[in-house]
Amino acid sequence: MTTGARRGRPPRIDRARIVEAARAIAPEDLTMQAVADALGVDRSSLNYYVGDRGGLLELMVADLFDAELRDFVLPDDAEWTDVLRAYGKALHRGVVHLQATATHVQLRGTHSLALAERVLESLTAAGFTVAEGGHILSLVSGVAYTAARDLLGGDQSRSHHTSEVTRVLGAAPAGQFALLGEIIANRAVAGTADDFEFSLDVVIDGLQLRLDRKG
Repeated sequence: MTTGARRGRPPRIDRARIVEAARAIAPEDLTMQAVADALGVDRSSLNYYVGDRGGLLELMVADLFDAELRDFVLPDDAEWTDVLRAYGKALHRGVVHLQATATHVQLRGTHSLALAERVLESLTAAGFTVAEGGHILSLVSGVAYTAARDLLGGDQSRSHHTSEVTRVLGAAPAGQFALLGEIIANRAVAGTADDFEFSLDVVIDGLQLRLDRKG
Protein backbone atom coordinates (compact mmCIF):
# COMPACT_ATOMS: atom_id res chain seq x y z
CA MET A 1 0.00 0.00 0.00
CA THR A 2 1.32 3.37 -0.96
CA THR A 3 1.02 6.13 1.55
CA GLY A 4 1.05 9.81 0.80
CA ALA A 5 3.98 11.98 1.68
CA ARG A 6 4.04 12.95 5.29
CA ARG A 7 3.28 16.56 5.76
CA GLY A 8 5.99 18.45 7.58
CA ARG A 9 5.31 20.83 10.41
CA PRO A 10 4.41 24.32 9.19
CA PRO A 11 7.18 26.89 9.53
CA ARG A 12 7.26 28.58 12.92
CA ILE A 13 6.74 32.30 12.72
CA ASP A 14 6.75 35.16 15.17
CA ARG A 15 6.89 38.94 14.99
CA ALA A 16 10.68 38.94 14.63
CA ARG A 17 10.53 36.63 11.59
CA ILE A 18 7.70 38.65 10.08
CA VAL A 19 9.73 41.86 10.41
CA GLU A 20 12.81 40.16 8.96
CA ALA A 21 10.84 38.97 5.93
CA ALA A 22 9.13 42.33 5.45
CA ARG A 23 12.47 44.18 5.50
CA ALA A 24 13.53 42.28 2.38
CA ILE A 25 10.45 43.36 0.42
CA ALA A 26 10.33 46.67 -1.45
CA PRO A 27 7.87 49.10 0.20
CA GLU A 28 5.68 49.28 -2.90
CA ASP A 29 5.41 45.47 -2.92
CA LEU A 30 4.83 45.03 0.81
CA THR A 31 1.59 43.11 1.30
CA MET A 32 0.39 40.43 3.68
CA GLN A 33 0.57 37.88 0.86
CA ALA A 34 4.12 38.87 -0.07
CA VAL A 35 5.28 38.40 3.52
CA ALA A 36 3.42 35.09 3.82
CA ASP A 37 5.05 33.86 0.60
CA ALA A 38 8.49 34.88 1.86
CA LEU A 39 7.91 32.94 5.07
CA GLY A 40 6.38 29.94 3.33
CA VAL A 41 3.14 30.13 5.28
CA ASP A 42 -0.50 30.76 4.53
CA ARG A 43 -1.55 34.39 4.70
CA SER A 44 -4.01 33.61 7.47
CA SER A 45 -1.08 32.58 9.68
CA LEU A 46 -0.03 36.23 9.88
CA ASN A 47 -3.38 37.37 11.23
CA TYR A 48 -2.58 36.32 14.80
CA TYR A 49 0.47 38.58 14.86
CA VAL A 50 -0.46 41.59 12.72
CA GLY A 51 -4.16 41.31 11.86
CA ASP A 52 -4.01 43.10 8.53
CA ARG A 53 -1.71 45.23 6.38
CA GLY A 54 -2.20 48.15 8.76
CA GLY A 55 -0.94 45.99 11.61
CA LEU A 56 1.98 44.88 9.46
CA LEU A 57 2.93 48.50 8.80
CA GLU A 58 2.66 49.30 12.52
CA LEU A 59 5.02 46.43 13.28
CA MET A 60 7.49 47.64 10.65
CA VAL A 61 7.37 51.23 11.87
CA ALA A 62 7.87 50.11 15.48
CA ASP A 63 10.92 48.09 14.42
CA LEU A 64 12.38 50.99 12.45
CA PHE A 65 11.63 53.39 15.28
CA ASP A 66 13.38 51.13 17.76
CA ALA A 67 16.43 51.08 15.49
CA GLU A 68 16.27 54.86 15.16
CA LEU A 69 16.43 55.25 18.95
CA ARG A 70 19.10 52.59 19.49
CA ASP A 71 21.95 55.06 19.93
CA PHE A 72 19.95 57.76 21.68
CA VAL A 73 20.88 58.24 25.34
CA LEU A 74 18.84 60.34 27.73
CA PRO A 75 20.92 62.64 29.93
CA ASP A 76 22.15 61.11 33.19
CA ASP A 77 21.64 62.97 36.47
CA ALA A 78 19.40 65.49 34.73
CA GLU A 79 16.23 67.11 36.01
CA TRP A 80 13.04 65.29 35.11
CA THR A 81 12.08 68.24 32.93
CA ASP A 82 15.23 67.81 30.83
CA VAL A 83 14.75 64.05 30.60
CA LEU A 84 11.13 64.41 29.51
CA ARG A 85 12.01 67.10 26.99
CA ALA A 86 14.81 64.98 25.53
CA TYR A 87 12.44 62.02 25.31
CA GLY A 88 9.81 64.05 23.49
CA LYS A 89 12.38 65.36 21.04
CA ALA A 90 13.69 61.84 20.43
CA LEU A 91 10.20 60.63 19.56
CA HIS A 92 9.57 63.63 17.33
CA ARG A 93 12.89 63.22 15.53
CA GLY A 94 12.34 59.49 15.07
CA VAL A 95 8.90 59.91 13.50
CA VAL A 96 10.12 62.73 11.24
CA HIS A 97 13.16 60.72 10.15
CA LEU A 98 11.07 57.66 9.34
CA GLN A 99 8.25 59.76 7.87
CA ALA A 100 5.90 57.50 9.83
CA THR A 101 2.70 59.47 9.33
CA ALA A 102 0.48 56.65 8.10
CA THR A 103 0.26 54.85 11.43
CA HIS A 104 0.73 55.61 15.08
CA VAL A 105 4.10 54.53 16.43
CA GLN A 106 3.88 51.94 19.18
CA LEU A 107 6.81 51.55 21.55
CA ARG A 108 7.46 47.84 21.73
CA GLY A 109 11.17 47.38 20.92
CA THR A 110 13.85 46.91 23.56
CA HIS A 111 15.53 50.26 22.96
CA SER A 112 12.41 52.41 22.84
CA LEU A 113 11.03 50.66 25.94
CA ALA A 114 14.32 51.27 27.75
CA LEU A 115 13.96 54.99 27.05
CA ALA A 116 10.41 54.97 28.37
CA GLU A 117 11.58 53.16 31.51
CA ARG A 118 14.31 55.76 32.02
CA VAL A 119 11.75 58.57 31.79
CA LEU A 120 9.45 56.81 34.28
CA GLU A 121 12.33 56.44 36.72
CA SER A 122 13.04 60.16 36.46
CA LEU A 123 9.38 61.11 36.85
CA THR A 124 8.76 58.91 39.88
CA ALA A 125 11.99 60.10 41.51
CA ALA A 126 10.71 63.66 41.12
CA GLY A 127 7.46 62.83 42.93
CA PHE A 128 5.00 61.69 40.29
CA THR A 129 3.22 58.39 40.82
CA VAL A 130 3.76 55.50 38.43
CA ALA A 131 0.21 55.99 37.13
CA GLU A 132 0.87 59.68 36.52
CA GLY A 133 4.12 58.76 34.79
CA GLY A 134 2.20 56.54 32.39
CA HIS A 135 -0.21 59.35 31.58
CA ILE A 136 2.71 61.73 31.05
CA LEU A 137 4.42 59.33 28.65
CA SER A 138 1.21 59.02 26.63
CA LEU A 139 0.71 62.78 26.62
CA VAL A 140 4.24 63.62 25.45
CA SER A 141 4.19 60.81 22.89
CA GLY A 142 0.94 62.17 21.48
CA VAL A 143 2.30 65.71 21.30
CA ALA A 144 5.49 64.52 19.57
CA TYR A 145 3.66 62.31 17.09
CA THR A 146 1.03 64.91 16.19
CA ALA A 147 3.64 67.63 15.68
CA ALA A 148 5.76 65.34 13.51
CA ARG A 149 2.74 64.30 11.45
CA ASP A 150 1.76 67.93 10.91
CA LEU A 151 5.32 68.82 9.95
CA LEU A 152 5.57 65.99 7.43
CA GLY A 153 2.13 65.77 5.93
CA GLY A 154 0.16 68.79 6.97
CA ASP A 155 1.48 71.52 4.68
CA GLN A 156 -1.26 71.15 2.10
CA SER A 157 -3.98 70.82 4.73
CA ARG A 158 -2.70 73.83 6.68
CA SER A 159 -2.41 75.86 3.48
CA HIS A 160 -6.03 75.09 2.56
CA HIS A 161 -7.26 75.92 6.05
CA THR A 162 -5.24 79.14 6.20
CA SER A 163 -6.48 80.28 2.81
CA GLU A 164 -10.09 79.68 3.86
CA VAL A 165 -9.62 81.64 7.08
CA THR A 166 -7.84 84.40 5.19
CA ARG A 167 -10.74 84.62 2.75
CA VAL A 168 -13.28 84.95 5.58
CA LEU A 169 -11.17 87.52 7.42
CA GLY A 170 -10.71 89.50 4.23
CA ALA A 171 -14.46 89.70 3.73
CA ALA A 172 -15.07 90.87 7.31
CA PRO A 173 -15.19 94.57 8.28
CA ALA A 174 -11.75 96.05 8.92
CA GLY A 175 -10.56 95.42 12.46
CA GLN A 176 -13.28 92.91 13.34
CA PHE A 177 -10.79 90.05 13.66
CA ALA A 178 -7.57 91.97 14.19
CA LEU A 179 -5.93 89.42 16.48
CA LEU A 180 -6.84 86.44 14.32
CA GLY A 181 -5.52 88.32 11.30
CA GLU A 182 -2.21 88.88 13.06
CA ILE A 183 -1.94 85.17 13.90
CA ILE A 184 -2.60 84.14 10.30
CA ALA A 185 -0.07 86.66 9.02
CA ASN A 186 2.60 85.48 11.46
CA ARG A 187 2.04 81.81 10.67
CA ALA A 188 2.24 82.51 6.96
CA VAL A 189 5.77 83.84 7.55
CA ALA A 190 7.04 81.56 10.33
CA GLY A 191 5.07 78.41 9.55
CA THR A 192 4.62 75.89 12.38
CA ALA A 193 8.23 74.96 13.07
CA ASP A 194 7.99 76.10 16.68
CA ASP A 195 4.62 74.46 17.42
CA PHE A 196 6.22 71.36 18.90
CA GLU A 197 8.58 73.30 21.17
CA PHE A 198 5.71 75.47 22.39
CA SER A 199 3.47 72.46 23.05
CA LEU A 200 6.25 70.68 24.92
CA ASP A 201 6.90 73.80 27.01
CA VAL A 202 3.22 74.05 27.94
CA VAL A 203 3.05 70.38 28.94
CA ILE A 204 6.20 70.53 31.07
CA ASP A 205 5.24 73.85 32.70
CA GLY A 206 1.83 72.43 33.58
CA LEU A 207 3.36 69.28 35.02
CA GLN A 208 5.75 71.38 37.10
CA LEU A 209 2.80 73.27 38.58
CA ARG A 210 1.06 69.99 39.35
CA LEU A 211 4.18 68.70 41.06
CA ASP A 212 4.58 71.94 43.04
CA ARG A 213 1.03 71.59 44.37
CA LYS A 214 1.94 68.19 45.74
CA GLY A 215 4.71 69.74 47.79
